[in-house]
Amino acid sequence: MRDFEALDRYLAARRAMPFAYGSRANDCVSFYAGAARAMTGKDLMQGRKWSSELGAARVIARLGGFEAAIDAHMTPIPPALARRGDAAGVFCPDHGMMLMLVEGDTLAGPGDTGILRRPRSAMLTAWTFGD
Repeated sequence: MRDFEALDRYLAARRAMPFAYGSRANDCVSFYAGAARAMTGKDLMQGRKWSSELGAARVIARLGGFEAAIDAHMTPIPPALARRGDAAGVFCPDHGMMLMLVEGDTLAGPGDTGILRRPRSAMLTAWTFGD
């Protein structure tokens, strides 16, 4: 069951939080993991920690790559089936892909000065909890 009121509170708290690397900061994985924890109580981080871009890259490499790391915790689905609260993979020129939250018609993720939004059409891949 997804608690969308808790998700709304989480997004409001992150509204103006700038992008920063760190497993409890505001990079794309931490942002989505926090949203998932707010909605479902599930801890996708499972003790994994980093405090820099290099540290995040090392964790992702140990897990077999970005998509493999997400596949280990969520179920891949066609983007057309993604619903509010699911995860979206979006092209990122710096890293190849970034993780965003499906809001409905928009996707949300961390940006330089707060929440960055993209149209749903930017979604290349998607994952769900299967609930």
